[in-house]
Amino acid sequence: MRKLLFYAIPILFIMMTFGLMISGSWLKEPMREDDQLEKFIQNIESHVENNHWHEAKREHANAKTAWNIVSKRIQYSVERETMYEISGLLSRIEGSIEGQDKNSALVEIYYFYELWANFS
Repeated sequence: MRKLLFYAIPILFIMMTFGLMISGSWLKEPMREDDQLEKFIQNIESHVENNHWHEAKREHANAKTAWNIVSKRIQYSVERETMYEISGLLSRIEGSIEGQDKNSALVEIYYFYELWANFS
């Protein structure tokens, strides 16, 4: 019994650690109505293209809330720099919305799409 535990516990720990490290791609997927980050960003894009800045600002608040939820789920399975990058993108999108700068907002939104697609 002791020999079994001697091998089983480290193997189980390694398997759980490995599973956590590769789980980022499915942990980023929405699990509730308020953590649909990609949907909120798509809504922001639509509002920015139509110059509906008030609605874009509202959707940005939803996106920040969703990012706070998602970031807690994925913090151990993705690189910290990627998380900082997405946080920075959300801040730059907010600045573009406040300044009503359509081109800048769209550049940041499409960069977000690229980061999100390669997120794992």
